[in-house]
Amino acid sequence: MKSLYLRLCKQAATLLLCLTATLGQLSLYAQNVPITGKVVSESGAPVIGVSIQVVGTSKGTSTDVDGKFKLDAPAGATLKLTFIGYLPKEVKADASKPMIIALVEDIQKLNDVVVVGYGTQKKVSVTGAISTVDMKDKAGQPITNVSNALHGVPGLSVNLSNSQPGVDRSTIRIRGIGTTSASGASPMVLVDGIEYSMDELNPNDIESVTVLKDAAAAIYGSKGANGVIMVTTKKGKGQARVDYGFNYGRQRATYLPDIIDDPIAYMNLKNQALLNEGKAVEYSAADIEEYKNGMSKDPFTYPANNWYKIALKDGVLKKHDLSVSGSGEKYQYRLSLGYLDRDGILFGPGNHEKKYSLGVNVSADITKRLKVGATLDGYYRNYTQPFYTDTWTYLARALPILSDTLQDGRYGNSWLRTAGRNNWENPRMLAFNGLQTKVVQRFLSTVFLEYKLPFDLKYSAKFGVDKYDGLLSGFTPRMQTFNPKTGAPINWNSPATAPRAAKTDYNDLNITFFNTLDWARSFGKHNLSAMIGASYYNASPESWATSFYGYLDGSLDAFDAGNTWNSTSGNLTRDVLESYFGRVNYDYDGRYLFQATLRSDGSSRLSPATRWMSFPSAELGWRIDKESFFRSNFISLLKLRGSYGSMGNQSVPLYSYMRTVRLGEDYSFGGTQVPGAAMLADADPRLRWERTTSANIGADINLLKSRVALSLDVYNRKTTGMLRPKALPSQVGGLSGTQKNVGSMLNRGVEFTAQYSDQFGDVGLNVYGNVSYNYNEITSLDGEIVYNSDGTILKEGSPINSFYILQAEGLFQTADEVKNWAYQGPKTKPGYIKYKDQNGDGIINGDDRVLVNISSQTPKWNYAFGFTVNYKGISLNTAFQGVGGIKALPVANLIFPFNNGANATKNWLTDAWTPENPDAKLPIVTTSTGNVDNFQRSTFWLRDVSYLRMRNIQLAYALPQRWLDKAKIKKVSVFINGENLLTFSPFKEFDPESIMDQTDLYTYPMLKTFNGGINVTF
Repeated sequence: MKSLYLRLCKQAATLLLCLTATLGQLSLYAQNVPITGKVVSESGAPVIGVSIQVVGTSKGTSTDVDGKFKLDAPAGATLKLTFIGYLPKEVKADASKPMIIALVEDIQKLNDVVVVGYGTQKKVSVTGAISTVDMKDKAGQPITNVSNALHGVPGLSVNLSNSQPGVDRSTIRIRGIGTTSASGASPMVLVDGIEYSMDELNPNDIESVTVLKDAAAAIYGSKGANGVIMVTTKKGKGQARVDYGFNYGRQRATYLPDIIDDPIAYMNLKNQALLNEGKAVEYSAADIEEYKNGMSKDPFTYPANNWYKIALKDGVLKKHDLSVSGSGEKYQYRLSLGYLDRDGILFGPGNHEKKYSLGVNVSADITKRLKVGATLDGYYRNYTQPFYTDTWTYLARALPILSDTLQDGRYGNSWLRTAGRNNWENPRMLAFNGLQTKVVQRFLSTVFLEYKLPFDLKYSAKFGVDKYDGLLSGFTPRMQTFNPKTGAPINWNSPATAPRAAKTDYNDLNITFFNTLDWARSFGKHNLSAMIGASYYNASPESWATSFYGYLDGSLDAFDAGNTWNSTSGNLTRDVLESYFGRVNYDYDGRYLFQATLRSDGSSRLSPATRWMSFPSAELGWRIDKESFFRSNFISLLKLRGSYGSMGNQSVPLYSYMRTVRLGEDYSFGGTQVPGAAMLADADPRLRWERTTSANIGADINLLKSRVALSLDVYNRKTTGMLRPKALPSQVGGLSGTQKNVGSMLNRGVEFTAQYSDQFGDVGLNVYGNVSYNYNEITSLDGEIVYNSDGTILKEGSPINSFYILQAEGLFQTADEVKNWAYQGPKTKPGYIKYKDQNGDGIINGDDRVLVNISSQTPKWNYAFGFTVNYKGISLNTAFQGVGGIKALPVANLIFPFNNGANATKNWLTDAWTPENPDAKLPIVTTSTGNVDNFQRSTFWLRDVSYLRMRNIQLAYALPQRWLDKAKIKKVSVFINGENLLTFSPFKEFDPESIMDQTDLYTYPMLKTFNGGINVTF
């Protein structure tokens, strides 16, 4: 027993000694030691802002302005370094001496993961035509809506035609226009996989925007015909951090019409225009003399007003963003708040916007197999506009002789009798009296889960609810203007209908649910993956509207204050899409890449017999640079890509396949009006999908150790069975046209991008550029020709909405020339526009119109270029963007002079034809209302609206880290920038971007912004 006891004691002592030694070792290992070092590029230059994280912990830091870092970490720990533009790197911590860590540049970010349909792929493995916008590159820019940040993306045509606060959203077209339906030409937009408006997100909450331009969009089947834009929101990464950003900007119009603001010059020119028409003058010599003498004594009665100067001011933009984020091994979180306050450039309360945004993104690993998460993104916002929304029309019609306010504050008109101005539109009165307010709450809420199953399977599911609540409220009081001489009033709005109040309520609920099953496995050099899934989408928009009259005055605008109901209306619809889809990916050793997808969609917009259709696609890729026979020190990447697939378009009005009956169509029986209903439109029950096939061939080349990156894509996109209304002859009872599958359209083009990036000591340089060419043609309309009222045409063999107008041949110079030319009209005389007699019948009429083979809707050329220069903590970057091969035909006020009593621009004072000025740019001055001959739609008035614009220029400075360490601040950068400061265009009358696909100058103009701010990370 004693020996046994001694043996047990020895074993216990030995175990105790071993345990003590082990704990000591663990204690030594767990003890943090100071780690210092410097991160440099391949050329040895310091790299600023590199994220350094201790693997397996939440500890981390970033490099300062000299590329240096310091942190405490366990001895022997692994450090992970990441930074934009460089390959990630992991190294063992070394406390014995300062570490020198070199990062390798990755100009193409080939190892980065990009978002594709229902999944992700490494960029190096992508075989489709995809463009990605990293929103970090937009940091500091005063972006109010995300769509406005996509200018310059290859293959995209981005057009902002209205900069009014609250509605300043760009129209986006990907690789041209694929259908005659304007509502069906827009791309599908997804936010974290759920269909949602990207402009309802705070731009600061967005990580990246990915654009699928070819058959890569086929995974979205019936909604992918016009491309897909996928928005990825930010998630928490690394150690806990707090980010705050502030912007302050001032805005003003880029272009304004150069109006005649001298009353005497205006009246004399108007009189001359009438004399040139053979009519009596409008303003007598006595009136003009009286006005001239009174201007210095009584500016209320004899004003000299430039209404653009009166009505416009500097707009102000203020933006705050705050976020808290972080992550660990089993969780990530990010919470953000945003606030935007914009006061527009128009006087009065009717162009103000406020937005309050919220973003939540959380996820956690519940078990080793189960991951769950939730997101919440959206806005509470409101904006205002005048009750009478044609503000810019009123400004274009305002005259220098129109009194602003009288001495007693009442709104003025003019004592001078002016044709077409029986009811004077006083812009100040209309801006300050009567208001519409739109209040919107829209949030996208999602929950998702990922579960790892046996056999390398992963199940994913996401459920999203898009809830939109909008209320548009409007009220207008009774309005009057007063004669500045006599005080006589003129009612602007009818006392029978004003004051009045109106409200429209929007209540939409959109539900999306999709789930996928993924599998992936490698067999030696063979890599195989597959995905199958199903999705369900249900949209239920609802709205109602009502209005009241009978208010005592303008002090109370609630419905209860009115005593006369006017009208009530409302509607409720349902739109359902059910889908099944799958994808297979294969690559051999990263050299040979293959992807195939198949999607089947069923839509409630089509009849049960035609609502289902399948959309297949295939993509191929070849990494030539990985072949054993390829040896090059010059080329570091050479990849060929090809894709072919079909997609659909279901953008047809709901219930178009059914013959519907409308109530409220009353009948008369025996002289008595009785309630009734009627069918107002025909329907085609055979209506089917519009189908688009897309083919793309591309190549990606990196040169000089990836300092130079080149990419080329050539594509062909054809749409067949276009969904469009087919007109019916009036003999069938006045029914409106039915929706049918009529015609086809072709888009083919080329996209080329180039980028150069290098480091020269402390100076970093990045230069980029891209250009896209798109040829658009309507290839079939089943023989139909559509003549549009704006002077454009839909015709086989021509671009969509080409111009169909008279061909101008200059100006008549003599009476003999008029006599010997084809007959234009009884009043034609020298100075008039001369039109070509195309058919030789001696008469100029509609039969002499010619087709101008250029679209009014989509440019042939889109291009962009820019650069970034970094020196230590200072960075300068700029971005230019432009379009070419597009024209416009503006025909309204201020393009044509004296249109129904409106003003004219100053070039009519100097550039109009006279016998003494035979080489004039403009015809003899007449009123456009009284002389339609000169103002027919013709090539004379066709305008080239191509432009090159400096979208942004920014100077930023990152404060040295040694300053910030004392305050325990991780990062501070200050910046100043400008947007739209320079524009080069042959079109000078207005902003060329605003006038694209427009016929007038009545839109809220483009804005140039002077902006500054600060970004801080704690």
